[in-house]
Amino acid sequence: MKIVLKFLELHFRRSVETIEFERVNFFWGKIGAGKSSIARLVDYCLGAEINLTPALQLEFAQAVLSLEVEGRRLTIYRERESSNVVAAWKEGNDSLEVLIPARRADGVVVPGTSIEVLSDLIFHLADLPVPKVRKGRRTADPSMVRLSLRDLIRFCYIDQDEIDSDFFRLDLEGDWARRAKSVDAMRFILGYHQERVAALEAELQALHEQKMAAKAAAEALTKVLEESGFSNPVEIEARIEALNAQRDKVRVAAVAAREKRGDGGGHAVDILRQRGRALSADLQGLEDMQQAVRQRGEDTERHLNELRMLSVRFSRTKSARTILAAVDFAECPRCTQLLPGRADSLCSVCGQPEYQQPHEHLSNEVVEADLKSRLGELQETLLGLKQQEKRVTRQLERAQVEKALVDQSLDQRLKDYDSAFLSQALEFEREATVLEQQVGSLISYRKLPERLAELLSTADSLQGQESELRARLLRERESAFKDRTNLDDLEMLFLDCLVRSSFPGINETFKVSIDPKSFVPEVFPVDATEFAVTSFANMGSGGMKTIFKACYALALHRLAAQTGAALPSLLVMDSAMKNVSERENQELFQAFYSLMYELAAGELKDTQFILIDKEMFPVPEGVGVRVRSRHMAPGSRENPPLVPYYNVPEAEQQLSEPVEPDDDDEL
Repeated sequence: MKIVLKFLELHFRRSVETIEFERVNFFWGKIGAGKSSIARLVDYCLGAEINLTPALQLEFAQAVLSLEVEGRRLTIYRERESSNVVAAWKEGNDSLEVLIPARRADGVVVPGTSIEVLSDLIFHLADLPVPKVRKGRRTADPSMVRLSLRDLIRFCYIDQDEIDSDFFRLDLEGDWARRAKSVDAMRFILGYHQERVAALEAELQALHEQKMAAKAAAEALTKVLEESGFSNPVEIEARIEALNAQRDKVRVAAVAAREKRGDGGGHAVDILRQRGRALSADLQGLEDMQQAVRQRGEDTERHLNELRMLSVRFSRTKSARTILAAVDFAECPRCTQLLPGRADSLCSVCGQPEYQQPHEHLSNEVVEADLKSRLGELQETLLGLKQQEKRVTRQLERAQVEKALVDQSLDQRLKDYDSAFLSQALEFEREATVLEQQVGSLISYRKLPERLAELLSTADSLQGQESELRARLLRERESAFKDRTNLDDLEMLFLDCLVRSSFPGINETFKVSIDPKSFVPEVFPVDATEFAVTSFANMGSGGMKTIFKACYALALHRLAAQTGAALPSLLVMDSAMKNVSERENQELFQAFYSLMYELAAGELKDTQFILIDKEMFPVPEGVGVRVRSRHMAPGSRENPPLVPYYNVPEAEQQLSEPVEPDDDDEL
């Protein structure tokens, strides 16, 4: 990804400073001059958070960064302590200016695109799709998450604060989320995250969501059927047949009642009263049955708890007996008086003959097996009683509803007291209609078990498809990871950088091994019989760590230049000699920066460098690269710091003309 910084414009309270960038830039000088703040403010404009130095806390207002992304001009405005940026660019012949979140997405900000944050905009200008990686590699969750530009910049901006404390977050312990994103970025750069793998991961996610939806619907439907008292289609069919038979019987009775007319048959009120009395008796019987079942369940549960306590007591008694058998009592354990002398064959406490072969009525194994068996039987009985109680409760509820309907009908019939034959016929017809409605409801219920079976079948089918797709995805990943071409090249390039930078103790005979899972490199000699492995984690010197990490970043950018990987063509190296003395380690100092200039003139000729250090090493003769350097010192007028008027003596401030702030600065 071709990214070129053009200039950084910093608005302070009393001045506006513009820092122009060439392809290779070197900022050097004394500490406290603001050299590192230049890199941090560039990173701040690209979406990072920032801890302001004391000078910036007092003076900084906003920053403007101008850059090119694949030849397209982009200007980013970001005010102090703002979570948003204002981005300005051209889309065809139109000039766009949009307020966009720096990091946290809050919906699409540019209609007709998928741009949600600044990272998306830069990928958009580079004509690259936003890379996505699978979330939850340690779980069954296959959802996809975005790989942000911030995850790639981690390998482009070597921060002074972390240059010797962590290895690109690949070596973090306990922070799995940040480490996983660094690993994802490495896979993306090395080409491991192929488009086919991404497509399969997205397909797997959609399939997984469909399966979970089918399972959730099946569980909800199962719960509804159980609460309605119909756990299977057979129960529904039996209920429908019973209601149909009762309905036919009632219709026959209605026809007979109309045919009798003047035969002096009983009134419908009398029939309803008899029905109400029968239902009252049924209700009382069901309530008694419910109470009996509930009481038996409570007794069974109490018996179950008693058996559990007996098991604990037996174990304690057995343990106590075993312990006391080995005690040689000199005093009575009850009254604490001295025990009289007894023969060896007698118990020293009670004086009775001891058993030569102590026997036990039941061994621990037998008792535990019996208790386990009894507990299982009681648990099974308790489960059956609870199910029976549910069935009785459902029958009781249905009987209560039917009794309420009979009472309501009886009240209505008493108000409308018709002739006997007419009242009987109307009541039978009304009852037949009610039964017909119940049958219709049950017919609709009959479809639910069928739908439940369909959902379960669909979930099983999707489970099989998911397993097959997961296996295909695994094969695709293995195929991608087995292609170690880029990883082998990275190992060779990294070793070349270490050797050419005169890294202590490493030469051409060494070998670099990079774990394809963590991408953490280890360096070791090939020919030695006994050797120690060198890695970032086991280095005792902070200076060696900074060079080791800088060489890895150089190797990664060299590989990206060869393969055309979507790694930003920008390398900001802040204080590579942070813990290295340019006098005591002159050879290392010269070798490292010679390597940097040679790569800038050759393999990395399309990469922009921003180098920051306390001393500047001049370009060696014969290396065709032009370096824009700036010497910075606090309080100096010849080599001004980042904030030129900060810490300048009062007399010099009075001689200099203050820069009047413009309207925007005042705001």
